[in-house]
Amino acid sequence: MIVWKEVLPGVRPGKALDVGTRFGEFAVRLAEAMPVGSEVIGIDNDASAAEKAREKFAEKGLLFEQMDAAAMDYPDDTFEVVALSNTLHHIEDYGKVLAEMLRVLKPGGFFVLNEMYRDGQDAAQQVHEAQHTLEAKLDCLLGSYQRRTWKREEIIEIFRTLPLKDMTFTDFQEDAAYDAKLEAKNRKLAAEVEKIAGRPEYEALKREALEIQDRCQKDGIRRCTQLLCVGRK
Repeated sequence: MIVWKEVLPGVRPGKALDVGTRFGEFAVRLAEAMPVGSEVIGIDNDASAAEKAREKFAEKGLLFEQMDAAAMDYPDDTFEVVALSNTLHHIEDYGKVLAEMLRVLKPGGFFVLNEMYRDGQDAAQQVHEAQHTLEAKLDCLLGSYQRRTWKREEIIEIFRTLPLKDMTFTDFQEDAAYDAKLEAKNRKLAAEVEKIAGRPEYEALKREALEIQDRCQKDGIRRCTQLLCVGRK
């Protein structure tokens, strides 16, 4: 289990940014890791997601905004920490976003990349990976971008291209409460495919959804291991 206060040793008080925050869960973890008096901001392209994050964590004192992560409205060297959690695979041209994150990060500040990966997983985690891959196919057919998650070494290779120092790589698991959410999503998987009914891909993806649901009944479902990458500018 990750102790978030230990993830950013020696971090200075100031501003932290969670990019692609969606409903704000990782922004809360950043808040746990930051010194007292710091400000945590979450941004997302989707205005409705930012609004839901504001509603969900209204009592936490976090700020959530709609913003294009590839063209941020922040000056250079604004943040002590920038983070991107389980969002990289949703960004087609992720190089632009990573470059923007570097631009707004102060010298000496922390760059955090957190991504689940697909290789080396047990049977229940492989069910999650299969479910996630099907969801990515559906997203692309419905007009959103999402790719299959990378292998562990592929994520490390992407992170190592960044001009950072003192890099660390830590594997971790979510707690069991998240797995219950995955199981609930799995029960709706075949119904989700109905959104593309009438398209050429429909029959194959419906079969795929039913096969994944059968695997979930047999092996269960558990979130894939995540890789926490941390470096300093």
